[in-house]
Amino acid sequence: MRRVCPARALFAVLLLLPLKAPASARPLSKSPSAHYGIPRLAPGQLWVSSVPVGLEVHAGDSPMPQKVLGRTPLVLNARDVDRYVTVTIQKEEFGRKLPNILGFLDFSARATHSNIWQGENERGEKVEEDRSRAITYDVRLPDRQTIIALFQTREHTPADLDRLYPPGSDFRFSDQVLRRRLAKKGVPADFIASGIQLLHRGGKIVLPSAQGVGLLIAEVTSSGSVELLDSPANPAK
Repeated sequence: MRRVCPARALFAVLLLLPLKAPASARPLSKSPSAHYGIPRLAPGQLWVSSVPVGLEVHAGDSPMPQKVLGRTPLVLNARDVDRYVTVTIQKEEFGRKLPNILGFLDFSARATHSNIWQGENERGEKVEEDRSRAITYDVRLPDRQTIIALFQTREHTPADLDRLYPPGSDFRFSDQVLRRRLAKKGVPADFIASGIQLLHRGGKIVLPSAQGVGLLIAEVTSSGSVELLDSPANPAK
């Protein structure tokens, strides 16, 4: 079963929980020696990652892939993709009950999807199983060579967020410059400190801005700068 939600349906969702996580919270089971940052890319290449990492990637905008291209983080050639890339997270990878597709906060996505299997059990009774969620993004080669699929939801607790992000500090940018930019956008100080820490680990995060009435996406680019994207609901700054 497929359920598709345009990205604009995510605009009204607000991130209300603080992001600072306890030091004892453990991330998903990824090797601390793995490198998740953006590699050097040749012309015509696309780098696809996700939060969390290790998720299936396929071309197109359907949640039912015909061919899996690999798992994040992944470098693809232009010939491997068309207009869209879809990243899928299975229930066991999400680590808890799968949220409604409206619960995802990444409003930069083109669409979100639910994969709910329907069938019959041994007694002939109809059953259904909620198996996965997927997020589709536009491919914007050659202008943009990176995509980070973010499975952050409004229901994540601080400890959940800490486990969602990979270990390490693979995304490089100026903390001082970004701190000033986020403060100018109205992001509360405690969210700035914890958000920057997670951004170094995963390269993308959604933060509350404009005194809690809007959302802001911060995403690291291949040049080492951080792109800030306001939801249309945010007042102009």
